[in-house]
Amino acid sequence: MSTTKLNKGLLTSIGACALALTMGVSASAAERTLRFTTQLPAKNFATLNAVEFAQCVGEKSDITIEVYDSAQLYRDKEVPQAVSSGAIDMGMTTTARFAGTIPAIEILYVPFAMGSRDKIVGMLAPGAELRTLLDDALTETGARPIYWMDYGTAVFLSKKDNPIRVPADVEGMKVRVFGKTLGDFVTALGGAPTLMSGSEQFLAYQRGTVDAGMTGIGSVISRKLYEVMDVVTRSEHAKIEFLMLINDKVWGTLSGDEQATMTECGQISEANLRASIAQVETDAAADTLTYGKEVIEMTDENRAAWKAAAQPVVDAYLASSGELGQKVIAAIAK
Repeated sequence: MSTTKLNKGLLTSIGACALALTMGVSASAAERTLRFTTQLPAKNFATLNAVEFAQCVGEKSDITIEVYDSAQLYRDKEVPQAVSSGAIDMGMTTTARFAGTIPAIEILYVPFAMGSRDKIVGMLAPGAELRTLLDDALTETGARPIYWMDYGTAVFLSKKDNPIRVPADVEGMKVRVFGKTLGDFVTALGGAPTLMSGSEQFLAYQRGTVDAGMTGIGSVISRKLYEVMDVVTRSEHAKIEFLMLINDKVWGTLSGDEQATMTECGQISEANLRASIAQVETDAAADTLTYGKEVIEMTDENRAAWKAAAQPVVDAYLASSGELGQKVIAAIAK
């Protein structure tokens, strides 16, 4: 692996894929290096946010964070196990990848269940009851969340000869999803869900492995999905959150000051991303239009129809999320 020195904020990208960061100017016994993996491309806004976090940590401590983007080391679905086992020190993945071990975390993907964006952001703020419940459950897996990364809302992608405008349009389609509950939503709509990592989307759309898909609108640009899909439907039916994770045993080896630095830098990066995500989505929609693609915005009437079609998914969540799910629902009700 090649690395590049990053002296107080100077970032250099290595080749077309790797992005390795080294903070500080001299090596000492106190310095340590942590490896971090993400499946997102180097230029994706969430990867850049992770770089911002790494820079902050490097400037405030003797910790070096090496960032491996574009699924060089692990695909999205492999990150939870890689981090919790200690195969890698740190990683970034969607909350959906914990559905098997923490069914209650799927509340983010229960269509329209958490209300407006402002309400969701409030419930996911550091120290908020819902956030604390989920953070504690995540840490028990061995992968401790340092901060949450706002990735916007879920949209549908489709092709011009079979566009998705209303719920009935999904019937009979093979649809790429990135979580179990989103798959349940597709099933409720009469479609066939196909679970796959974000890095696999482009080829799946290009080859016709799936007919449509779900993603965050920012990925339409960063992954160049506009080259293989024609229509973006801004249903905004689910809240997409990534997690900045660290192996809990590695966390335990950090000094109190180092842990405090990680927490402080995480809160800064989290706040910056939440403040910018609305503009990121707006810009992505505008850019999609400049490529000659269609962007379908939801009317209140259309959104009500989508919400009604999602009711079976709400019922399934209540039945399968266990005691933690009941606590989650109670926290939302407050």
